[in-house]
Amino acid sequence: MKIDSEDPRITAYALGELDPSEVDDFEKILQDCPEAKSEVDAIRDTITTIKEEFDEAPKKELSEEQKQILFSNEEDVILDPGPGTFSKVNRWLGVTAAAACFVGMGIVGLRSVKQGLQEDSDGVSQQVYSRAVDPTGPVPLDSKEDSKQSSIKESNLPLAEATEKKEKVKEEAKFEQIKQVEKENKPSSNLAKAQSVNESVFSGLGAVEAAPFAQDEDASTHIPSNLAGITQKAKIEFSAQKIAASARSPKAQDLGLELRSSDKRALNNIKENVDLYLGPDEQAFRDGLEKINGEQYQVYNDTPFFPTIERPLSTFAIDVDTGSYSNVRRYIGRRGQLPPADAVRVEELINYFDYDYAFSGDKHPFSVHLETSSVPWKADNRLVRIGLKAKEMKLDKRPPSNLVFLIDCSGSMGNKEKLPLLKKSLVSLVENLTEDDSIGIVTYAGGAGVELDSLQGDQKDKIIEVINGLRSGGGTNGEGGIRVAYDLASKNYIEGGTNRVIIATDGDFNVGISDSSKLIELVKGRAQKEKIFLAALGFGEGNIKDARLEQIANNGNGEYYYIDSIKEGRRVLVDKMSSTLVTVAKDVKIQVDFNPRKVRSYRLIGYANRRMKAEEFRDDAKDAGEIGAGHAVTALYEIVPAGSTSDEGEVAVKSKYRKSAKKSDEGERSDIVESEELLTVFLRYKGPEADIKDEATEFSVPLTDSGKGWENASKDFRFASSVAGFGMLLRDSKFGGQVNYDLLLEIASEGIGEDKNGLRKEFVELVKKAKAITQAKSNSE
Repeated sequence: MKIDSEDPRITAYALGELDPSEVDDFEKILQDCPEAKSEVDAIRDTITTIKEEFDEAPKKELSEEQKQILFSNEEDVILDPGPGTFSKVNRWLGVTAAAACFVGMGIVGLRSVKQGLQEDSDGVSQQVYSRAVDPTGPVPLDSKEDSKQSSIKESNLPLAEATEKKEKVKEEAKFEQIKQVEKENKPSSNLAKAQSVNESVFSGLGAVEAAPFAQDEDASTHIPSNLAGITQKAKIEFSAQKIAASARSPKAQDLGLELRSSDKRALNNIKENVDLYLGPDEQAFRDGLEKINGEQYQVYNDTPFFPTIERPLSTFAIDVDTGSYSNVRRYIGRRGQLPPADAVRVEELINYFDYDYAFSGDKHPFSVHLETSSVPWKADNRLVRIGLKAKEMKLDKRPPSNLVFLIDCSGSMGNKEKLPLLKKSLVSLVENLTEDDSIGIVTYAGGAGVELDSLQGDQKDKIIEVINGLRSGGGTNGEGGIRVAYDLASKNYIEGGTNRVIIATDGDFNVGISDSSKLIELVKGRAQKEKIFLAALGFGEGNIKDARLEQIANNGNGEYYYIDSIKEGRRVLVDKMSSTLVTVAKDVKIQVDFNPRKVRSYRLIGYANRRMKAEEFRDDAKDAGEIGAGHAVTALYEIVPAGSTSDEGEVAVKSKYRKSAKKSDEGERSDIVESEELLTVFLRYKGPEADIKDEATEFSVPLTDSGKGWENASKDFRFASSVAGFGMLLRDSKFGGQVNYDLLLEIASEGIGEDKNGLRKEFVELVKKAKAITQAKSNSE
């Protein structure tokens, strides 16, 4: 079925605004209409490009002169950068002006930005219009770059490091060239004169005429006649166009400024959905673009307090995903923004860090560590930590791995934080494979294909050559790619080894999938029947489908990680190779039985989407979480101590601390067992090779409250509680009590400990930055 290029559903779907009830039907239509798929990709790519520009821009306020231009009613105000200031403001103004053009007036079309980008050999987008300084054209690079690159001896470096050094040399060479041009071409006041804007842009009729920002230093800027009577806001928006004219270097013809009908729709949609007031601060642009963010997160509600007398059992599946933490770090550290509340899954923040739990036995594949203290943010309550530590596995003892990477090479993966970062991370992994391992690569972009039939891990050069040759382009058909990847993994199945499909994507599975439930059914079935598990790696921003990636990883008996840097890629794929790839127990469930004599009510912190019904704990057909070699898993409960045991209420499930007797005539409950225990933790799991019909193993560990305050708790306990508090603060949780940034910094700093990998110190800096962002936001309101 063909789709009219004017169909408004195309833009609504690309921006994630299509009515959920229409999505599945529309995806079926898209599957048969490649032209519409291309339209969707074009819109999403351009929105991503806009967001990248702002994320890379320095967070500096406009000067008083720039503010004057933005808010002036005069039509011929000229920006004079003054000696020595042009090079500092030019790049920022170019970024700001580009967004003003896109969001405010719709001057530059979606297609123009795409045509203004060039791909280097690694697929990294180069914004040719923002780097140029000389108004006569782009700066040519001389042979210095080549000579610098030739000095690198790749044979003496790991391949991933060599690639990084090449890129650094390239950037240094460009910077030197630009500095030289700036020195030779000192800007004058005339250089910043606003340029003439073609009136047809504002008429709304037809395509944009060529060269709307013609490079004529003597041309004066004027508001077109058909804008007479526009509002003050529109005048402010148009003033931003003047800055655009003075800041842009390349000629409009080079950018191919031409609006197609679909581009106009997208721009109108942006304009309608982003009520962007072009104020004196770049943050306004960031906030506006956030409203058209294509990222999707599952609704995540804090678990409430439950009364022990009525609900003595708390049951959940373990979760070793850590994607939420690195995503939160990206928001705060890179974007300078607090993350959306639903992006903050507290248990994933806690479990991102290593804890000094010892593996203390050989009867079970993991040991249990319990500890209590007072709650730092609510002194009258108690905090319980449940820590699991899986048995370690040395790399030389790791079973052989059959790995198939399913790599998203669609158009949305083109920017530097997606496919290029993925390629570097994969190279790091390949360098650590052995001859017993095998690796295959399947790509998908509109269709799926085997890029690399499985090779042994000692054939590193051939594998890396295929990785470096990957390029982005085309639509997305994740379902088809997954089928091909599973088939390849099945063909090379290693009995007794690790058999994994690892999907790497920005999460855009929408195009080409007729029914989302089929994808879940597929990965769950292959994991249960063939013992081929799935892990998911999320990349990039602006389009990440966090909820779906977590969902397919959970159903595929694997983990979900978000990769925000090459450091994180190496942490997941190299430093934690054994825990990422080798599962030591699956379907791991925890059930906590609380003693009503000691506990009035309780609340599980996090794990909102991993909770289970009490009766499901011993239902071995119910899927649960997996734990990898060396993994540490932590769960925290906040407890309200019992004041009395005379509460009314019946319990529908069997509890260790309840008898069948009812309330006595004297008013005391005789059905509550006399015990000083605070709670008992029950654990249930299966071996990694067990079938769904196999019975799970169960054991339990009781806990008596120590009565100590948090100041006397272990360093690991204090640090974990600070991370939990941070998650609640970011979520603005109603259960946060007296939690605040200063308290968290105190607790976290005291809990840093040895910190071998520096991640705890990094967390402290992240809290400081979140505090600064919050304070700045409060001061501006």
